[in-house]
Amino acid sequence: MNTVDFIVTGDAARAKATAVAALESRKFKLTWQSEWDGVAERGSKVANALAGAFAQYFKVGVLVRTAPDGNGVIRLEKSSKGYMGGAVGAHRTTKNFDLLAADLEATFRAAGVLVHVQQA
Repeated sequence: MNTVDFIVTGDAARAKATAVAALESRKFKLTWQSEWDGVAERGSKVANALAGAFAQYFKVGVLVRTAPDGNGVIRLEKSSKGYMGGAVGAHRTTKNFDLLAADLEATFRAAGVLVHVQQA
């Protein structure tokens, strides 16, 4: 899986606030390239280059939109592949993305804002 869409109640502004809160609570630093498109990063690129799989850097793209039905859409895109950490790093990055998606799904579901999840 390289992308996951979370359809949540509320418009795009509410969806963005939901995404920011969920990612920041998981120690991601968000940088917005526009009002609705950003990058969430955790870890250090330099440490990952020096220590490989032992110091992982993890990056996901974050896009926020409004669906035709008026609900918010939060799309996470796996941006880092983990190749600097070799095969172990690549596997760990895929596993981390899958775990993050599952964790956010559970968080949004528990908060009562999740409408649907679509993975691609």
